[in-house]
Formats: sequence, structure tokens, C-alpha cells
Amino acid sequence: MRANFLSICYRSTRFIITKILYFFQALLFRSKDLEPAVIGGDAFLSTISIISAPFFNFKIPSGNDVEVFGLEFPSPLVAASFKSETEILKIWLQMGLGGAIFKTIMKNERLGNKRPRLQDASLAGEKGFLNSMGLPGKGVKSFTAEIADLSLWNFDRPLGVSVGGDSIFEYIESVNHIENALKNKSIPYFFELNVSCPNTKNGQTVGDDPLELEKLLNELRSNMRKPISVKVSPNLSNQTLMHIGEICSGINQVFINAGNTQYKKSIDVGVKSKHFINEGGGFSGPALFDRTLEMVKLFSEFDIPIMATGGISKIHHIDAAKENGASLFGLATALVLDPYCIPKINKQL
Repeated sequence: MRANFLSICYRSTRFIITKILYFFQALLFRSKDLEPAVIGGDAFLSTISIISAPFFNFKIPSGNDVEVFGLEFPSPLVAASFKSETEILKIWLQMGLGGAIFKTIMKNERLGNKRPRLQDASLAGEKGFLNSMGLPGKGVKSFTAEIADLSLWNFDRPLGVSVGGDSIFEYIESVNHIENALKNKSIPYFFELNVSCPNTKNGQTVGDDPLELEKLLNELRSNMRKPISVKVSPNLSNQTLMHIGEICSGINQVFINAGNTQYKKSIDVGVKSKHFINEGGGFSGPALFDRTLEMVKLFSEFDIPIMATGGISKIHHIDAAKENGASLFGLATALVLDPYCIPKINKQL
């Protein structure tokens, strides 16, 4: 009852705030831009987190725990890699997530693309987001200076550190920095290799070349024993995905995160080109679920754990993905649109 009531309040407030934002942007002849609403919303949630018990504290029902390579997730629901703000991740863990993955860290600090780079969007009648953020964030050195002492570890739930790079050498360098910062800590964590964001100079990713991915995994495994998640793109061909599955199944403690946002042109998801910095970007939302389920079915042929990410927002999504081989479920857009989906889904599991 409490979760349902707060869900209605949250969704209503979000709707009103975004409409007011768009009204003033139009009034001032500015491009439509969702990002200020996200920044303001995060700041507000962080502020009220000091009195969070009535709003955010929910128990995880017993019997929903999942174990992956020694990592104990009290709930199979995991925050996918798109946030790094400690207070927001803390709120979601309080609400009942079994774990979370930090926003992808690159070797150097990045400002990302120019705005507007984040918009409300829709596909097949389903709400979602279109983003071309460009992975803004701290570089790995700043990140590693803080990560070991974050209060998030007090939850004793697995946290994933997502790493990206312009080359396999950057991946290795970043993982080594992070591992050195955490190796003396008795905390549950894993690495996620984001091989599905086109940040390389030639527009390709490590995921486009399975042989490069295999080389990267073998190099990392030779020096580090923590579990590794490989985050693959729904834009890859099924043949390439199968090749990746075969490679991952042959390396110890590697699991698959299927998958990520899906590239769409802005015009195809209801976003006017004048309101978006690039021709297209990564679309997220429930409309992605069919492709996510298809990917889960492909990877289920291999003896590796699978996290289903992309369009997960309802219990029937989780039921379908679980029936086809997934054991963890990554949430992203659902957490922005209505984070109270966490306690509601936990209760339905």
C-alpha cells in the first residue's frame, strides 16, 4: 500500500515538474532539454534522504536471493550502469535493490556531448529516454580516490564497477587502478566491461571485435580474480553475440549483461532534431524488452550467468527473462520513471 501511494505521488510530481520545465524553456526560446529536471530531481531526493525512512526504506522479502560467483544478491534487481551519485544509489538500495553498478568510468575526465543530449522519447507507444550523453564523468584516478570509502559498502551488497575505454589498454589500466584501490577491502564487488558504447576514435567498440574482447578478458583474468560482467549491445548481430557467448563461457567467473540502450534516430522516437545534439542516440525503455529477451535466449545456450538489462520494468518482464535463463535483472529507465517499482516487484517475486 505504501509503495503504491508513493509511486503515484512520485510519478505525478515528475510529470508536473517536467511540464513546467518545458513550458519555461519554450517561453525563453530555449531548446527542450530534460537534463535540468534530472539534475534538480536528484538534488531534491538527496536532500530529503536525511529523513528517508517513510519514503525509501523497504525490506527485501526473504527467498529472493541470488548467488553469482560468490556474490550474494539479496534481490535479483540491480541498478544498471547509468548513475554515479552516491545518494541516489543509496536511496535505491534502501528501497530494495540487491546491488548496483556505477556509471561507466573512463580513463580521463569527460565533459560529454553538448546539450541537449537527454530527452523524453517513446517507441511503440512505450515511454523511454533518448540520450547521447557521451559518458561524462570523473576520470579513473578521481574515482579510485573516493570509491574505497563510500558509504554504499555498508549495505554489504554487490556493487559493480563499470569500465570503458578507447582501447583494450585503457580498460586494463583502469581496472588495475580500481583493483589496487579495493584489493585490501573485504567488500563484495565485480567489474563490468562496457564494450557496447562507441567511444573509440573509429566509432567501433571492443564488442564489435570478439577477438579483441577475448584478448582483453584473458589479460584481465591473468592478473585479477574478481567476477567480470560483459555488457553487450542489442545492436550487435546474433552471430556476433553467439561468438561473445562462446568466448565468455570459456573464461572463469565471467557473466553476460544483455544488454544496453539501442541506437535510434531521434526522429524515430518522437524527438525533434532541433532538440537533440546528434542525429541519434541510445534509446532506453520497455520497448527494448523483446530484443533483451531474444538476447537472453541466445546466451542461455552457454553455461554462464546472465543479467537481463533493457526494458525491464514489470514483473512479467522478469518472469519471462527468468524462464529463459536470466538470474539477475538490470533496471535503468524504470528507476527514473518510478523507483517504487523496486519494492513492488520485490513483493511480486
